[in-house]
Amino acid sequence: MSKSNSQKIKFKDNTGAQFVETFLTHKEAAEFIVKHRLWDGFWKYGWVSKVLIILAILFGLKFVDIIWDWFDRISAADSGAAFAEMGMLLQNVALGSYDFLFSGGIKYIMLFLLEVVIFHICRRTSEILCNISSDLTLDTFVKAQIRMLKVVFRSYVMEMVFTALIKVAFNIFGFIEFMEPVFIFGVQCYFMGFLVMDNYVEQFHMNIKESVRFARQYIGVCLAIGLVLNIFLFIPFIGAIAAPALSAVAVSLIMYRISDLHLNQPLPLDKIPLRETNNNYLLDN
Repeated sequence: MSKSNSQKIKFKDNTGAQFVETFLTHKEAAEFIVKHRLWDGFWKYGWVSKVLIILAILFGLKFVDIIWDWFDRISAADSGAAFAEMGMLLQNVALGSYDFLFSGGIKYIMLFLLEVVIFHICRRTSEILCNISSDLTLDTFVKAQIRMLKVVFRSYVMEMVFTALIKVAFNIFGFIEFMEPVFIFGVQCYFMGFLVMDNYVEQFHMNIKESVRFARQYIGVCLAIGLVLNIFLFIPFIGAIAAPALSAVAVSLIMYRISDLHLNQPLPLDKIPLRETNNNYLLDN
């Protein structure tokens, strides 16, 4: 077995190393987006602008509601309370957008609508890494969107199931109930990360069941992708585009390095070599 393959196997078996390296890869992902102008060709999907307008309207309506509520309260307050209300505006916007985005299945609806971003960025990244031409046509995107709908539905159901099981478990072991939100958030991060990873593995002709089994080998990757995705989706307006784009590049970079899916492509693995470290798990920038 080659040294490179041995390192990849160790990486696959180390969830912590996967998480750390994937998290750190997001910085490189941002630089990759700018360097290679991954947004080029994005507007060729005829109805993408309509999707983005819908997203803007959804967020805009929520923010208008929050701000009007603030104006109603500040107009009814005395002069001293008015200053306190002004200090709460940004907090209310942030919390309101969070509740709007993450209540129920809204976050999955958002990612379904943002599939056009993930689809385009994932395939443009693979084109560059593997020196191939991807099928970036509307027909291919429609197929990917249909698949995304299935994966979103499955992920939402599984998140609800695991959340319910976690709540039951922590009700039984009440002395550690304070840890319940951490585990629930971890479940959310995993399934959101999986949605992005599925876009990457779909390019290599995996069906959904195969993608699910494959992702179990890379739990740390899914957790890190989902964590950053959650964080960036807090950012109003810009986050809705930046979050899926950054996550799509990060998952493509890290999976190109630690999995074998791309080996049927012409670009050799040592194009982005593993770097020597004390634990032999990390990769070159």
